[in-house]
Amino acid sequence: MSDRSRLQIDLNILDENIKKLGVLAPINEILFMVKANAYGHGMLHLVDFCLSNSHIREFGVATCGEARQLREIFPTEHFATYVFSDLALEQNRDFYGQGSMIPVISNFEDLNIFLIDSSYKNVPLCLKFNTGMNRLGFELSHVEEIISMMRVRGRSSIHHLMTHLSSACMPATNKRNVGQVEAFKNIKNAFEAGNISLERTSISNSGAIEQGLGLEETHIRPGLMLYGPSSLIKRYRSRSNWQGRTVSSLMTRILQTFPIKKGTPIGYGASPCPSEGLLAILALGYGDGFSTHFEGAHLFHKGYKGKIVGRVNMDMTHVLFPLEAEKDIRPGDQVEIWGHDKEGILRFAEETGTIPYEIFCQLTPRVPRSYNLKQSMMFKEDDHGKKLAY
Repeated sequence: MSDRSRLQIDLNILDENIKKLGVLAPINEILFMVKANAYGHGMLHLVDFCLSNSHIREFGVATCGEARQLREIFPTEHFATYVFSDLALEQNRDFYGQGSMIPVISNFEDLNIFLIDSSYKNVPLCLKFNTGMNRLGFELSHVEEIISMMRVRGRSSIHHLMTHLSSACMPATNKRNVGQVEAFKNIKNAFEAGNISLERTSISNSGAIEQGLGLEETHIRPGLMLYGPSSLIKRYRSRSNWQGRTVSSLMTRILQTFPIKKGTPIGYGASPCPSEGLLAILALGYGDGFSTHFEGAHLFHKGYKGKIVGRVNMDMTHVLFPLEAEKDIRPGDQVEIWGHDKEGILRFAEETGTIPYEIFCQLTPRVPRSYNLKQSMMFKEDDHGKKLAY
């Protein structure tokens, strides 16, 4: 674990973002996506915060293993966890049967297990339909067969019916978004025509919520937006109603600085320095999840603009600053890779040809996570002694 780099997570900003989301979607329940260790931010800490300081009681994960981890840490808390992809129904029937862990069924093989196996008798039925994502999900043409299977097993309601928008990063009026919304409406109508009641419905991921799309459903499923950044691609970002801030800030330190001449070879591969300047060696590399693809991106420190040059190493990164920065930039300085303003992470993602999701998720455990929470919101230990340290 590095003692020179740190991902600082401000839970006060998460609280602000949750409240801002409530303004955008005042009548919707929130199913908060915390898969992939809460997009690299620490699933257990963020869920603990939500349970203690917000009205959020529904969370989304990708795997049964993630759901197990939540239940083991919070055994007596009342909340629901939806498992979206890696269900492993046959291997985890006893776990799901304990309640509050809900598999999101998207194929007939899993549906058959779910309806026939008595372990799932009291587990809520959640179905996901494919309306254009073409990933996981049933088709509209499957509705009649699903209804027939449900009736045989005495099921007359669907706890949660959902689909997933493929193009929510585009305008809400994009033909794919319009088509998927219409397709979902047809699916809902088909179930209702078959006398199957729908208790909960959802279609909106972050990009849709930002534009007010799909808010007629009971639930929304925010992911990236609660961590701060917009999900819309740059040229359409002005359409977003989202004003959240980035929950995390990635900090590292300068190990060494020295003046360097143009053409001087740098690091592995002996990349020639593109110009003279001050070379700063950062204590961050691909072993920390700071990718070799980040070469060429810009960082800012003490009012100077630096550029990542040469190949990113496992433990170090070279940043070239103007030569005049020598009087201000020193070894031991703490450098911000991105901060809490939402534009910082978006700019870095655009420069590196990736997306905030990937940048967040690829940070390895070698980068410690620290959590900030104002004193008035510090958690009190409950009866069973469960609380995480902040």
